[in-house]
Amino acid sequence: MGNLVSRISLLHLLLLGLFLTLSGFCFLGEVESLGINYGQVGNNLPPPDRVLDLLRSLKLTKARIYDTNPQILTAFANSNIELIVTVENQMLPILMDPNQAFQWVHTHIRPYFPATRITGIAIGNEVFTGGDTALISYLVPAMVNIHAALVRFGLDRFIQVSTPSSLAVLQESFPPSAGCFRPELNRIMPQFLRFLAATKAHFGSTRTRISRTKTTRIVFLWTTCFSTRIREWWTLHQLTLR
Repeated sequence: MGNLVSRISLLHLLLLGLFLTLSGFCFLGEVESLGINYGQVGNNLPPPDRVLDLLRSLKLTKARIYDTNPQILTAFANSNIELIVTVENQMLPILMDPNQAFQWVHTHIRPYFPATRITGIAIGNEVFTGGDTALISYLVPAMVNIHAALVRFGLDRFIQVSTPSSLAVLQESFPPSAGCFRPELNRIMPQFLRFLAATKAHFGSTRTRISRTKTTRIVFLWTTCFSTRIREWWTLHQLTLR
């Protein structure tokens, strides 16, 4: 009975998360695939192998976890489910050191890949909108160092590095053609976008994902918030939802 209750509870949580995710898509006509944020804060949670079975039964092919839980990484091996792992916010100052970033990838990624299909590393969680200016300053250097470590292991072709952000990064969002980022992010956002452009990574949102390929809807976010010089290396108004 307890197992049934646990399964039903998890199913409710998954469906709620799926509903919230779809609501963020604003009724997109086309969606390539669906996934969930796999949180682990709660009571009586099922083990990772049962979560994997449930994802398969719901035909979900992507998931994101908020750490690098070795039990989950092991359970998802050979499942072909795409997994995004997360570097916790408190790790960002440590990853300012390239050697520490290399060690992090060596410990948390290399032992599991490629059996576990890790496709992305989220550096922190909603750092841009957390109000911690020191943490924000650590973000891009940590991303650069993690990506450099992936390059050394030959994994950069398979694993992207980005950071998830809520829509609170936007100062204006409507009309879309007038959208721009919050003024306090004007210094860090160009560095962040330049990194994404150089590594061909996506702009991660906690609701959806913005990438440069396979257009389903054009998103206009570019205005005079950024200079013409920045526009030359990153035409944000051409970003597309996938």
